[in-house]
Amino acid sequence: MYKGILRTAKVAVEKVTSAGLIALLAMLSFMVVPSGASAADLNAESTSQLNPTINFATNEFTIDQSNVSLSAIKCIRVEFDTVADGSGTIPTGMSLAGVTYDAAGSDYVPDVQTWTAADQTAGVVFITNATGETPASASGATVKLTGIVNGSVKNTTYFIIVKTFNNTDCVTTPVDTNGQSTFVFTEGVVVSATVNPTLTFTVDSTTCNLGTLSASTTGSCSHTMTAASNATSGYAISYIASSTLTNPSSDTITANGGTAVANAVGGEQFGLNLVANTTPVVGATRTGDTGGNPSTQYNIVNSFAFDTAGATVATAAAPTVVTTFTVAYIANISSATEAGLYTKTQTYNITATY
Repeated sequence: MYKGILRTAKVAVEKVTSAGLIALLAMLSFMVVPSGASAADLNAESTSQLNPTINFATNEFTIDQSNVSLSAIKCIRVEFDTVADGSGTIPTGMSLAGVTYDAAGSDYVPDVQTWTAADQTAGVVFITNATGETPASASGATVKLTGIVNGSVKNTTYFIIVKTFNNTDCVTTPVDTNGQSTFVFTEGVVVSATVNPTLTFTVDSTTCNLGTLSASTTGSCSHTMTAASNATSGYAISYIASSTLTNPSSDTITANGGTAVANAVGGEQFGLNLVANTTPVVGATRTGDTGGNPSTQYNIVNSFAFDTAGATVATAAAPTVVTTFTVAYIANISSATEAGLYTKTQTYNITATY
């Protein structure tokens, strides 16, 4: 009988003890809070770069986060890493030594106060403010960092890990964590094409007849020539050195020289220009591409030059399509000019500068 009573009492004590343990454990579960449980996970992260080219020296990173806690923070910690969990290293060749927090391009915090960025250790930037601010929005929060030197390895995935803290040590009192996004450095694609150099030059006639000269009239004639080139610095048209008008007895008609001289009947003259003249009526204004123009001494109406040493008569300073020049020649003689058939062969040359 007593054994039965003792056995019953023992069972009752065991039940009470089990119930008490359950209650105690339940109470402890409310009292014990795992470390870091107050930090929220950021999400919807993205990162864009100003220029992802390897070794680019002044890159800018724009980092966006959502699910931001609207609680005061004093540090935004941004880590550039080869591993998603932050256990790796900064990408090879990358440098944050000159990093700057771009307040104008960022809206993670209102920026009423001054926030500054510093490269704390290789690959980790602390953006801090001792007073602290509450993020401006729970979504689309942006941090922009400038002055970053890109890494030297292309086509490799790297990670940006963002965390926030309500402490400038950027370690204790976490607010938000686990903000991860990826980025890649690339190498520019060299797209190339070749444009062959072109040069077009024509002289439309092999003869130009000044007619029968007299001391009271001016002999004249003209022909055209065309020029075009895709040369970067254009072209120059010149006539090569040659004698003036000469007859078989080696008598000559005096050339005007390299400086243009007004047409004057009654004295010996030989010259040319590339404009429309009225005395005598000969020549024409150049037509076509206006990039080609007569040279100064050959661009004076009713004045003509001819240098036996040769001279440049027209130029273009840049690529042009076709320009048509009219070359006008004049000759005057005096009453004492020796008789005979006067001729000369004038050769023109064009030089393009690429």
